[in-house]
This record gives sequence, structure tokens and C-alpha cells, in this order.
Amino acid sequence: MSRPRARVAELDVLRAVAIMVIVFAHFSWFLPTVSFSTAVSDDITSFGVALFLFISGFVLYLNHPSFPQQKMLTDFFKKRVLRIFPLYWLSIAFRFFIGQQFASRADAVVIVLGLQGFVSPRFSTALTTDWWFIGVILVLYTIYPLITALGSDALKLPGPMESNVVKFALMLIVPFLILAVARSALFVIADPVFVFYGIFVLGVAISKYDVLGKRAFLTENRTTLLKYAALAAVSFTAALVLYTVLQHYANVSAISRFAGYGLFVMTTVLFLVFALLTFCLARIIVVSFSKHPLRLSYRVWYRALLVISFSSYAIYLFFLPILGEIMNAIIGAHLTPLEIDIIQIFIGLPAVVIIAYLLQTTQNEILNKIRKYRTASALSSDSA
Repeated sequence: MSRPRARVAELDVLRAVAIMVIVFAHFSWFLPTVSFSTAVSDDITSFGVALFLFISGFVLYLNHPSFPQQKMLTDFFKKRVLRIFPLYWLSIAFRFFIGQQFASRADAVVIVLGLQGFVSPRFSTALTTDWWFIGVILVLYTIYPLITALGSDALKLPGPMESNVVKFALMLIVPFLILAVARSALFVIADPVFVFYGIFVLGVAISKYDVLGKRAFLTENRTTLLKYAALAAVSFTAALVLYTVLQHYANVSAISRFAGYGLFVMTTVLFLVFALLTFCLARIIVVSFSKHPLRLSYRVWYRALLVISFSSYAIYLFFLPILGEIMNAIIGAHLTPLEIDIIQIFIGLPAVVIIAYLLQTTQNEILNKIRKYRTASALSSDSA
């Protein structure tokens, strides 16, 4: 059953960092004086997505550690649909309004239903669009109840196998093998699902086994945190070098690349090190703010982080078309590249955050009203 937990402030900072990494990876597209290669942009984006998925796994287990009743499982999926699809559909409508089109009718169906993670690459090329993350997260949400069931205390194993280590192995391996069989037999399940699966499950496991709390990640001992950060930085650098070397010699197939050549494990470790390093940074930020809550400079930038965190999903959905439309509006104004950079940085980015915040706030208000109406209706029917 679900258990209430205190809000983890570090997760808000992590969400803000994750979306800032993703925006940074793509922002050079709108800055004439800055240029990233597609490969560099994709690699940077991967770390932001990995951080989002780590947070998703962590938070899901905090709120939904098990599903002992069918109604709880149904409610879980209803909440996921209500959180994802309204703004997602609005972003699709916005892109359609500004002139973007689907590659085919099949792509339109797949994208609108959020099935790109399930049916790509066999039935659609939709994964090449900016919405591929939606498909990945929906696949991972779908298998999440199985992941928790395999790690549950209610699952009884033969004597020697009854341990947290074995259950963690089941959580990590069994759903992955199911997805791999589906990929091999039916040519479904998109490549990024396999790339990011491990970091999602590790987020679940770290939450389940309270690894961060037990290992002093959540204490106020900043010296200890800095030691962890230094160790993580060294590990991160070494892993990045090894990742680059291995990637150079790897095949393009997701299964062969990440399972057959060991890059699946290597990439997961790399993402985990990045997530833990960022968690250390988030903890230092939270502790610093708690010690100086009245200082204006701390209040301003900490509040800015919270706004970005709250709006992160809407930012992800809308930042590319908004910045693209701003670029289209100013491209014929005979501005210098530097002037365009300044406009995008000081007008474009704030516009994205403000619009995303308003959209996220509006959606939350509508959903809260719907919940209150349903609750009132249920109470009135019970009293009748």
C-alpha cells in the first residue's frame, strides 16, 4: 500500500538540473554564435533524461511501493495518464498549429497515443521526433508494477535465495529480459528503453533500500558530501572516457550495444554516478538555503530553481517550438548573431519558463478541481 513520505527537497533541485541540462543540450540550435555537434547534443541530453528517470523511479517507490489491491493499480495508471497526456496533447496541437506535420497517419496515431516507446521501430518512425521521451517513460511506467512485485517482501523465495540482493537482481533482470524478448521476437520496444531502463530501476532500488539515507547522503555533514562528490567526479571522468572508447567500437543495435558489449551496464553505471553526484550538489544547495533562508540572494535563486522544477515537464514539451518560433520571428530583422543570442537568452528562455509555469499551474488547478468534484460526488452518493 502507499505510504506517505516527507517531501524530499533535493528532488526538486534534481528536476531543475535535469531540465536545464536538456535545454542546454539543444540551446545551441537557437544561438548563431554557439554550435554543438548532434552527437554532443545527444550525449548531453542523455544525462538529463537519465536524471529525470532516476527521479521518476525514486519518487514512484516513495508513493507506490506496492499494489496489494486492484484499485490501487488502476489509480496508479490513471494518475500517470492525467499527469502526462493533457500537456502532451496540447504540445502536439501547438506544433500542428505552427505548421509541423506528422510523417504519416500511422505516426500520428502512435504519437497521439504515446505508443512510440512500445511499437517503434517496427510500426513507426515517431522515435525520431522530440517526443521520444514520452514513449520511453510510458513503457517504464507500464512495467513498474512488475518491478516492485519482484522486489516485494511479499514475494517468497526458496530459503537460500531469500535476500534483498536476489530480489534486486530479479527487479533489474527479469523485466529487462521480457522487453528484450519482445524486441527480438516482434521487433518492438524502442532502443532508448533499454538504454535508460537500468537507471530507472536503480532509482527504484535506491528509494526502496534507503541507500541515500544509510550512506549519509541526506545528512547535513557537507564535508562528507564533498568527499562523495570528489569520488563521484573521479569515477564520472573515468567512466566517461571508457564509455567514449567503447561506444566508438560498438554496433548500432541497442541490444548488441548495451547488452552484448557490456555498454548497457557501463551506461547505467555512468548515469548512476552522474545522478548521485547531482544529488550531492542538490543536498548542498538545500542545506545552504536552510542555513540562510532570509538572505535575498538565496531566496531568489532557490525560488527560481523551484519554479523551474515545477515547470520541468511543460518546459520539456514546449521549449523547442517556443524558441523556434522566436527565432523565426527575429531571423528577418537583420540582427547580428550576438543580438540574436541576447534575445534568445534574456527573452526566449524566460518566456519558455513563464509559459511552462502557467501551463503547469493551469493543468494542476484543473486536475485538483476534478479530484474535488469526484470526492464530493463520492461522499454524496455514500451518504445517500
